Amino acid sequence: MASAASKLPAPGADDVLFIVDLSGYVFRAYHALPELTNSHGEPTGATLGTINMLSRLVESRRPAYLAVAMDSPGKGFRGEIDPAYKANRPPAPEDLIRQLKRCHEVFETWGMPVFSQPDYEADDLIATLTTKAVAAGLKVVIASSDKDLYQLVQADQVLCWDAMRNRVFGPAEVEAKLGVRPELVHDYLSLVGDSSDNIPGVRGVGPKTATKLLTEFESLDGIFENLEKVARPKLRESLREQQEAARQAHRLVALRHDADVELDLDGLRYDRPDVAGLRKLFTELEFSRLLDRLDEWAPPTAAEPPQPRAEPAPVPPEQPSAPASAASALTDGTLATGTLTTTAQLAALCDRARDAGHLVVVAMGPEGKSMRVPLTGIALASSPQDTAYLPIGHRYLPAPTQLSLAVVREILGPVLADETIAKLGHDLKVSQVVLSCHDLPVRGARYDTMLASYLLDPESPHTLGTIAQRDGGMEWTTFDQIAPRPKRGPKPTIEEVDIEQATPYARAHAEAVLAVREQQRQTLERYELESLLCDLEMPVLDVLTEMEQTGVLVNPAPLAALAKTMTVELAGLAEKAHTAAGRDFNLASPKQLEAVLFDELGLKSTRKTKTGRSTNAEALEAIVHDHPLPALVLEHRATAKLLGTYVDALPKLIHPDTGRIHTRWEQAVTATGRISSKDPNLQNIPIRSAHGKRIREAFCAPEGAVILSADYSQIELRVLAHLSHDPKLVEAFNTGQDVHARTAMEIFGVAADEVTPTMRSQSKTVNFGVIYGMGSVALAKRLGITRKEAKSFIEAYFDRYRGVQEFMDRCLAQAKDEKSVRTLLGRRRLLPDLESSHHGKRAYAERIAQNTPIQGSAADLLKLAMVKLADPIVPGARMVMTVHDELVFEVPADQIEVAVQRAKTAMESIIELDVPLVVDIGWGPHWAAAH
Repeated sequence: MASAASKLPAPGADDVLFIVDLSGYVFRAYHALPELTNSHGEPTGATLGTINMLSRLVESRRPAYLAVAMDSPGKGFRGEIDPAYKANRPPAPEDLIRQLKRCHEVFETWGMPVFSQPDYEADDLIATLTTKAVAAGLKVVIASSDKDLYQLVQADQVLCWDAMRNRVFGPAEVEAKLGVRPELVHDYLSLVGDSSDNIPGVRGVGPKTATKLLTEFESLDGIFENLEKVARPKLRESLREQQEAARQAHRLVALRHDADVELDLDGLRYDRPDVAGLRKLFTELEFSRLLDRLDEWAPPTAAEPPQPRAEPAPVPPEQPSAPASAASALTDGTLATGTLTTTAQLAALCDRARDAGHLVVVAMGPEGKSMRVPLTGIALASSPQDTAYLPIGHRYLPAPTQLSLAVVREILGPVLADETIAKLGHDLKVSQVVLSCHDLPVRGARYDTMLASYLLDPESPHTLGTIAQRDGGMEWTTFDQIAPRPKRGPKPTIEEVDIEQATPYARAHAEAVLAVREQQRQTLERYELESLLCDLEMPVLDVLTEMEQTGVLVNPAPLAALAKTMTVELAGLAEKAHTAAGRDFNLASPKQLEAVLFDELGLKSTRKTKTGRSTNAEALEAIVHDHPLPALVLEHRATAKLLGTYVDALPKLIHPDTGRIHTRWEQAVTATGRISSKDPNLQNIPIRSAHGKRIREAFCAPEGAVILSADYSQIELRVLAHLSHDPKLVEAFNTGQDVHARTAMEIFGVAADEVTPTMRSQSKTVNFGVIYGMGSVALAKRLGITRKEAKSFIEAYFDRYRGVQEFMDRCLAQAKDEKSVRTLLGRRRLLPDLESSHHGKRAYAERIAQNTPIQGSAADLLKLAMVKLADPIVPGARMVMTVHDELVFEVPADQIEVAVQRAKTAMESIIELDVPLVVDIGWGPHWAAAH
């Protein structure tokens, strides 16, 4: 049975000590936030970011006891153990040192005791405090993302909390992340080392190997006492040779519990801060927003006891009458509360949006599928000083009267639909879909902070809260903070939050878009990404909005019939599996399957997990030729997955009003630029299997129309030919040869008429394997041949296609020089792991450097085609899906010949390459017939 997720103690719990790794917070803020200085030139960015993070911690958790630990200068006692310890680190920048000192000063003034001791690191102070606190009967929460501190985690007693990612690590989470229990983390780190501290560990032992060794031998000592039992000779010899290195690492990563710190509970009790002292510091640092908040932190005085918050007074209902003048709705040019409750206020904001030429639009509603989300309100802004919240659908008693949708459509609707007024937002597609479903179409999308973040670093988080803190240096309040989840009952939705609380929360979304946009635009310009955002991603956003609203028609009848067939097939497969096993057992139980395969049938286990011998797909594929049972289990699993994921699920996703499935098209998920889909994921429906074809039959055209599929043929190989300029590959495409047969001729050294189907199939795998960086091990497994044969295939390929090898080498050299790679259209992917000391990470980054220009360019070309075909290819036609390299349309049946020609011409002429682009076209009553 899986362990329950570890949770933080309830806010305000009186038996909990929070210990903050302040050095980690400051370093994180320093590297994540933009450089800021006050008017005196003092650096303040990291200081501000750290204060914001700590203030969120104390406001959300209300700690009874709180301690802060900081590193001291120098290497401490570990430098005496090994002079090379942290020798790879450059000296700390002067501006960072100054801010560390400032943070120490701020938090001491705040009333948070800051522990720092020469010769000891913050981790040692945390370890000492934790040990003493547990002995005193306290629970401990360590606020840090440092994995070294996982050594301290204890069930129900000590947790680690990465507050920035809101991830809590108890024993189960530590084991899930590292593969070992907390008590083995010390030994684990001794084996894998720590490149950031220049602790090499044992060469050749990565995380997976370390986990496997510790699972088998239970400790570092157990490994070295049983070296002869280590199965792999090379690993055994490596461990033998590097035993002292492991022992040295063991001494370095050990946490000390003997620092000279006292557990003074009275001194650790967290009270309200010294507001007067903080006011002086914040004034010096010029933190105006924090100065405004100081009164909130001040303790109530005896003369002024805290007052309960008054309920908002009811607002008289508004009628859709002629708007009043802007001046009558304003106080000194701004809204008094930031809440739009009258027609005059809304009209005034619309006037200012017209004057500004742009408007931030963020639809607020419960989480869920955009096409079914009720509209609770809209955050709006025309400038940083002019942000407001328009409540529409708050449902609580006694909720004040809100403007009706009819009034909103009359006053705001024309502004939203006006393409000359630029619309800005974060994940604008969601807002566009939600608003359109409520008859408020949005036109003129010009800037999306999520897409800008995605272009700047596709693999970083792109939530508005994350980039507001990271790129805008803003404080951020989460929804859980304004509407905490109760211990029992459903999670609150924004509809249930009173408008007084919802207003600042919603306005922050609009403010963040404007603040982040200014920072992002400078960076986009620096890396020449503005055009990609404005000319490609924003137009694609509009296409995806339209596609999501249109949806695709799905007929549930074929799925119901297929469900019955597959249920019978599953029963038959289970019966065959039981016969092969010699007894009945539960195919869905890994434990029962493990016992049957390895204990009763005596098959050889090839993979181990933390709890036993693996029965996952890879483990079963390795023994599929040794007995009939593994193949039957794999087939049963594949059939059951298709049944559950698509056949049973798709009918439930049909919208009750449209009769269509409206998948969520995701534009900022894949690092290559590919568009993905969710709820349902249309990318994973098999195209060649019989079941996959039956599922696609359910995706059909309405009466009088057909489904048209336009699919780029071998687009990635054609992009490779263009980028590499390899003469043989270019010639093959330009003369219309079968490129897989041509590769077979080159690899096997045979004439065209001597190429067998097996040769062509193997060559096809090699062709695509080159794009995805497939090595000899993976190729051997894919083709069912020896590693030596696979290696000879790859060598023969690069020997015959020398231009491809030279292109791959150029990509890697350029990536190492620039720490990033680009596509044909300039899409950028960062590759920091190219310099990693971890072999696996470095090798993966090298593969990415070589294949991203190919895969990313192919993705860009499909997006270009989507934009070019955004207008109906014929009257009445609609784009309804995009899957991999394919665009799918609904087309009036009497217009199909014209539509085919126009789609093919547009897609094949989207860009000029050294080789022709070719589009395969098909059509029919449903998606399956179009292939």
